[in-house]
Amino acid sequence: MRTTKTRIPALAVISLLALSGCAAAEAEEPLGPDGLPQQLVWSTYNVGTGTYNDLAAIANTLTTEEGVQVRLMTADTGIGRLAPLVNGTVDYSRAGDEYYYAFEGDYEYASPEWGPQDIRMVWAPLGNYGLLVREDSGIDSFADLEGKRFPKLTANTSINNKMEGFLNYGGLGWEDVEQVPLAYGEQIAALESGQLDALYQNVVGSNIEELAAQHDVKWLGFDDPDPARYATWDELMPMVTVGEVTGGAGMAKGESARVLEYTIPLTTMGSRDADEVHGVVRAIAENFEHYEGTTPDAKQFAFEAVLKEPLVVPFHEGTVRYFEEQGVWTEELERRNQELIERGERMREAWPGVVEASDEEDLAANWAAWKKTELDGPRTGGPAEGEKDERTDDANR
Repeated sequence: MRTTKTRIPALAVISLLALSGCAAAEAEEPLGPDGLPQQLVWSTYNVGTGTYNDLAAIANTLTTEEGVQVRLMTADTGIGRLAPLVNGTVDYSRAGDEYYYAFEGDYEYASPEWGPQDIRMVWAPLGNYGLLVREDSGIDSFADLEGKRFPKLTANTSINNKMEGFLNYGGLGWEDVEQVPLAYGEQIAALESGQLDALYQNVVGSNIEELAAQHDVKWLGFDDPDPARYATWDELMPMVTVGEVTGGAGMAKGESARVLEYTIPLTTMGSRDADEVHGVVRAIAENFEHYEGTTPDAKQFAFEAVLKEPLVVPFHEGTVRYFEEQGVWTEELERRNQELIERGERMREAWPGVVEASDEEDLAANWAAWKKTELDGPRTGGPAEGEKDERTDDANR
């Protein structure tokens, strides 16, 4: 099978210089009897986000309990988090939906430098994310966003797609709001200074909790079951469900909100050593008691709580082996995982031919047309709407 090589996009080069060359050496280290190397490097979101805090707690636990030095490399953009994984500078990445877009070769990954990548899920904790506004903003529903200052995040297709879905839920589009271009990590300061009227965040995390301690805030909820409101969601965010959450930043005791629920998984490349991935998964699962109370979302990393259904990207064989050992990997899950693996192989095999036959400005459209014609079944392979609701309910128990 031919694997398309990838150059690091220019915007990621500066952030990678400090770590360049170290990952290859670490990857070649012999594994210990526990299946773990001495050092690992993981990429993720910026310091202070709930996503970063979760990984920092786990990294500290793996160092303390397993003797593995885990370094975290942060980036404010999707490509900045994922490019070092594909490039080999980091070993694992906890990125946003860019893991899915890179697997499919969509959006900014539909370029000659990228194309579909052999991304695999390693551990998939569920989390809750939503749109936050100030109490005094006059915004009580998504329809009220009309004419408001709304974030358009730099190099962050995954969140911008969700923001478009939010607007569609309120009967709006990008043309109905005042778009404010800024980086993901700049949103909180922009809301405080009056540059933004709403922001997108994990409902927990030190930075969002600090904001809620200084200002009265609220989360807009998806309370209307009308399917028409969600008509564009399967295309914009197929990995998302709606779940009810309590204990979010700014929520009073007993208060809840219906916000997004989806996984920001720990991912790696399909070529990653299966024994090592199995060792990482085992260490995360078996050391849960040492970090479960460290962050509000750490509980989502428990073996019982993590997503075990391969929805849009396959699980790594090291993770599958661990699930098999625990008796939770079914024939249906294996069938779905193999379908996604085969989908990835077909895409990566076809990609060079599509690139060769396309002008750069037509490449994304030609690639989308090839997938629609040549790949059987629904594009995402996700569950039906009723199945989504059932999975969400299970995850919140």
